[in-house]
Order: sequence, then structure tokens, then C-alpha cells
Amino acid sequence: MSSEQSTDSTADGVPAAESEEALDFRSSMIMTQDWNLDVDSDELDDSPATVTDARQTFQNLVRSAIKYDTFKKGEADTVRRIIEHIELVSLKKSAEGFNRVNFSVGVLNCFFICWVLGAYPEHIWLLYLIEAVYFIPRKFYNMWRAKPLNQAFYYLDFCWFTNFFAMAYFAIIVISGIFGFNDDIQNGVREVIFKAALGVFCGVLVCANLALPFVACLFHDVNTMTGLFIHLMPPVVMYTFVWYNDRIVEAWPNLFNLSYLEDGLTYYGGTDSIASCSTAFYFTWWVIYVCFMLGGGGIDLPKKFKPDGSPANPRYDTVFHSTMRDGVCILIGKFFRGRSKADSLTLMETNMFDKIDFCLYMFFHMIASLSAIYISGYLCFKSIKRTRTLHRL
Repeated sequence: MSSEQSTDSTADGVPAAESEEALDFRSSMIMTQDWNLDVDSDELDDSPATVTDARQTFQNLVRSAIKYDTFKKGEADTVRRIIEHIELVSLKKSAEGFNRVNFSVGVLNCFFICWVLGAYPEHIWLLYLIEAVYFIPRKFYNMWRAKPLNQAFYYLDFCWFTNFFAMAYFAIIVISGIFGFNDDIQNGVREVIFKAALGVFCGVLVCANLALPFVACLFHDVNTMTGLFIHLMPPVVMYTFVWYNDRIVEAWPNLFNLSYLEDGLTYYGGTDSIASCSTAFYFTWWVIYVCFMLGGGGIDLPKKFKPDGSPANPRYDTVFHSTMRDGVCILIGKFFRGRSKADSLTLMETNMFDKIDFCLYMFFHMIASLSAIYISGYLCFKSIKRTRTLHRL
């Protein structure tokens, strides 16, 4: 046995603890699973070879790097890391369908949204509804075909839930206006919905734009642009309803009645405040999602093994499992569960997270969301209120 091989195990034949670098490589490999690098080449544009082969090449590079991680530290280490990073970026862009047409369309659409916002802000809500009809089904198609796990249940996440609610509300308003029974929707109901949307859009979604790494502007990638769309457009729509409510009512007199904006809104205090309505909306989703995950078996969907230890052959993924694989599992294991990094990585590789992990995840999700509603949402509301007062003066 060579000296290199002897360092891989103890004298008793028990595998030695993995180096920190090897653990980092394992973590990187887990994260590449969410890049959909296992689809066939005919599903991608301008792809010279199958992405499956490319991903296998990357896996071989990683294994080779782990094997020789003790060889010539310094320059060789730096060069190897740079090459691997370039390989990663190249594979990810190819998997996302990077080409001139997709890029140009993405850029033009962003300019078009900005133009409509500046020239016709009273119609931005309609543009949101129209583009959502394309973006959301298109992303669902990609999520349904995602590999290695189907991502259809991602649509149960709070940000998606919020957008579906907004789309349904606008659709009901339009249909009601067309058929002439819009007046049947009581103004009090409209006001409650508006207050809930104001706190959530200006609180949770605004903070999500700042904090979530996957909310990015990649013009060629429909998946990424859809993620940006559902997080950024609702706050933009709310901006137009607050600042240009008179123009909206003038342009759509049969659809919108925004008289409650002139009466004045309160952010804190009472069950009819903006904060209370937003909190009630959040907990409506929170209860539904917890029931699905714990009562509906959602937490077991991506697990690779059954309780008896036999293979489970999973087909579906969830946002909870995806977020845990992105490194949250390591943080929870380190600070709250007393797990080693190697044990957390094993859970990330098998999706064998337990109910305690899920409860901790949902607890911090609740804290972050309510903090966004009560802090970010309030600051946005306060800024709007003060500026509108100055304008009146």
C-alpha cells in the first residue's frame, strides 16, 4: 500500500475523516444537481454534446482533484480551482440555453417593462398579468422536466403562492368588469386584499430581491428571469397603485375602486391594519404548507431511502429540500443539531431530512418573513406616506 493510500484510512481499516476541501467538493457536487445538467442535448440550444457527458466530465475532474489534493499545494491548487470554476460556469450556461436569441428577447423585454412603467404606469398591472401567463407556465414546463427530480411542487412556496393569489385577483377583477358584476365585490374585501398585498409585496418580496441569490437578471435564462419576475414585478405593481392610483382609476373606472387610499391606511394597530392583514395572509400559506409537508407526505417525496432502509426511487423535489441542499442543512446541523459537516452532507445527498429540520426551517422562514413585513414593509409605507404628504403641500 502506498503512502498516499495509507492516508485515506486508519490502521483499523476505518475511513479517516474527510478533509475540509473534500467536504467542500461534496457540497459543490450536491448543488449542481439543481442546475438541470442531466437533460438531453436536444432539449438545449447550441449544445455540441450531451450535458450528461459534460457533467460526467466535471465529476471526473472533481474526483481527480480530491485524489490529488495533497499534490503540490500552492500554484497547482490555485490553477485547478480556476479551471474547475470555469468548467462549472460553462456547464451552467450551456444548461440554461445561452444563445443570442434568448439573450436579445430577455433584454428587450426588460426595456419594454421599463418603458411601460415610465410612460403608462396605469397599465403595468395588465402587463404583469399578461407576462405571467407566459412566464409561469413556461417555467412549470421546465420544472416538470427537471432532472434528477421533478420540481413541480416548488410552486407551493410562499413567493409563488403570493403571485398566484395576485394573478387570481386581477383575473377576477377583469372578468367581473367584462360581465358587469364588478360592483358585487365589496369595497371592504378589496381593501383587505390591498392591505395584505401591500405588506407582503413591499416586505417579503422586496427583501427576497435583496437576499436570495437565485433572484438574478440573466436575460437568456427563462427560469432565472421568471424567478426575478415573480419577486420584482409585484412590488412594481404595488408602486403604481400607490403613486398612480388616480390614473389607474381613470383608465379602468369599471375595474378598480381605490377610494380607501384617500381615506388613509394604518400600518400598525387593529385587526384591519396593513401589518395584521399581511400577517394573516402569510400564516394562511404557512399552515397550508406545513400540512402538505408533514400531513401530506411532502417531506418524504425526495428521500432516497424508505424508513426500512430500502431504496425509495424518488421523483419529486420541494423548495424545502432544495434550500437545505444549498447549505442550510450544514448551518442547522452546526448550530442547532450538533451534526458534523460530513453527516449534514450525507443528508443533503440523500434528502433524508427529518421533521425537526423542517420545523427549524419553517421557524426561521416565519421569523424572516414577519420581520420583512413589520420592518421593510413599514419603511416602504412610511416613505410613501411622507412623500405623498409633501406632494400635497
